[in-house]
Amino acid sequence: MEFSYFAVILMLSSGLHHFYQALPARMGAGALAICQSKTAVRLKEDMKKIVAVPLNDPRSSTYKKLFGVSLQDLQQQGLTENGVPAIVGTIVEYLVKHGLTQEGLFRVNGNVKVVEQLRWKFESGAPVELGKDGDVCSAASLLKLFLRELPGSVVTAALHPRFVQLFQDDRNDAQESSLRDLIKELPDTHYCLLKYLCQFLTKVAKHHVQNRMNVHNLATVFGPNCFHVPPGLEGMKEQDICNKIMAKLLENYNTLFEVEYTENDNQRCENLARLIIVK
Repeated sequence: MEFSYFAVILMLSSGLHHFYQALPARMGAGALAICQSKTAVRLKEDMKKIVAVPLNDPRSSTYKKLFGVSLQDLQQQGLTENGVPAIVGTIVEYLVKHGLTQEGLFRVNGNVKVVEQLRWKFESGAPVELGKDGDVCSAASLLKLFLRELPGSVVTAALHPRFVQLFQDDRNDAQESSLRDLIKELPDTHYCLLKYLCQFLTKVAKHHVQNRMNVHNLATVFGPNCFHVPPGLEGMKEQDICNKIMAKLLENYNTLFEVEYTENDNQRCENLARLIIVK
């Protein structure tokens, strides 16, 4: 059930009114005045807290849900740029400029309240300045949150078992070429996002001396965010494999994504960005 600010305030005021009516029979005028004064101050503070809490109103013309929304839906709503969610691009650009050398990048979590406030601002359409409204740690946490809540994960549920199966067989001499072929089977939106993330994370890894985030550490953080595994013991075993896959994607980014032939990939993402959905 949703309430407006005025409805909540009215309820509080009404309750206070009935409270006052019951007091005279129980205390003298002096005590009543003191109680009324204290209660009024408390009510004023409670109302300040209520007004300070942002409410996401789906009926608002500027509100657009970004978290927990499929990549295809974001693309259809025009919330992607070259196949990559605009919010991801904004966060990554900020981190490239201000966070590459920060120690513990992605390992040190941002303030929960700040992260939630940033999420609200992005979804409500309010202007967002990551450097002013947050910091490197909160921006990094916001990116992980977006990936974690992405339906189906970056690597889709349909292809996930084949990725895992490929790395369960250590004797597979053609593992790299098979992995490259699997990546190409991802839907365009997922392919573009995975490539964009891996490109960014390779930049982070190049500054591992300063930020202490080498390929292994990054894979440990982003493996669970890009590969969603089932809960339980089997899921834990599977997660170890997925982290190895993530490390492989970063270590062999140039060959797996055929960066020397980026024109084809760029065209693929640009075509996706120009796609017009006719309803």
